[in-house]
Amino acid sequence: MSHRAIQAVCVVALVTSGALAACGKKKPAGPPPEVTGLAAVPASAQVVLVGDVGKIVDAPLVSRAVDQLLGRDADLAARWQKLRDTCKLDASQIHHAALAIGPTPTGQRAGTGPVLLVATGKLVEADLATCVRGMVGQGGGSLTAKDNGGRTLYQAKDGNRTLFFAFTRADTVVLGANEAFVLEAIGTGAKIPDNPEMTKWLGLAEQKSPLWGAGRVDERVRAGLLRVTAGKLTAGPSAIVLAIDPTSGARIELTAVMASSADAKALESFAQKQLGLIAMAAQAKGLGKLVDKIEVAATDTAVRFRLALDVDQVNQLISALDGGGADKQDSPPPAGSGSAGSAQ
Repeated sequence: MSHRAIQAVCVVALVTSGALAACGKKKPAGPPPEVTGLAAVPASAQVVLVGDVGKIVDAPLVSRAVDQLLGRDADLAARWQKLRDTCKLDASQIHHAALAIGPTPTGQRAGTGPVLLVATGKLVEADLATCVRGMVGQGGGSLTAKDNGGRTLYQAKDGNRTLFFAFTRADTVVLGANEAFVLEAIGTGAKIPDNPEMTKWLGLAEQKSPLWGAGRVDERVRAGLLRVTAGKLTAGPSAIVLAIDPTSGARIELTAVMASSADAKALESFAQKQLGLIAMAAQAKGLGKLVDKIEVAATDTAVRFRLALDVDQVNQLISALDGGGADKQDSPPPAGSGSAGSAQ
């Protein structure tokens, strides 16, 4: 993606559980919901990702993740990109950005719920509305506004594209292509801090990381994991929590929150056995050695996956994911690769 503001406002996929609590460590307090934009995210959201814009705006791994996530809502992506270009929005104006995905519609595949972007920073409602009105007017579109409980809901229409946006506070704007989800965000109903499960999962994330979040695992995905593990688990993971620091290479921590410590141990054992096979398969894209760097460990009801990459390794990963492949394949992984014991 070539536009930094989109990289800033959106951010990226999923994991840490009761592991830290089990170790007797006190989690450092994260930034308040008003600062991160979580105070405007509806309680019905199934996935929430929060990014510190100044720290992630230039990270290539985050840029690619943004492309993938916004691909779920091409209309919202196109509208926001045009908004950024026309209104000269700069990344320095946005302090934090939250991406939320709502409930999956009945009969649709997991992760296809409505998408919401919440940006906090140096934003002025009157200036943004004026700019959008001029922007859509150039193409014969229109900007309408209506009151909703004391807040103004704007609807920008340009051809077959529609974007809804509103300010929940003087420094917070909510954008989305789904009117109902935007209305949830600006209404007086429950928000993410009022959702006990999501609050617990988000509290397990390292909120001082530049990018962090949590997501509920769809029942179909949970059932699929049960089939893959051939009955070794009694239940699939209920949630995934994510923390990423892309400021120098990438430090990724992904933890699956399991139903019991027995399930956590079973998943740890299964994952460790599979990593060697995965590393061999990954050689086709030159990623065998990167897979070998993955550490897996279970503590209490959490299974934590950790991966630390330097800048060159991040570039290698992105090239392979984008179809670039690698100059040469890695050598076969050493014995015991991928286990918790390989931690450096």
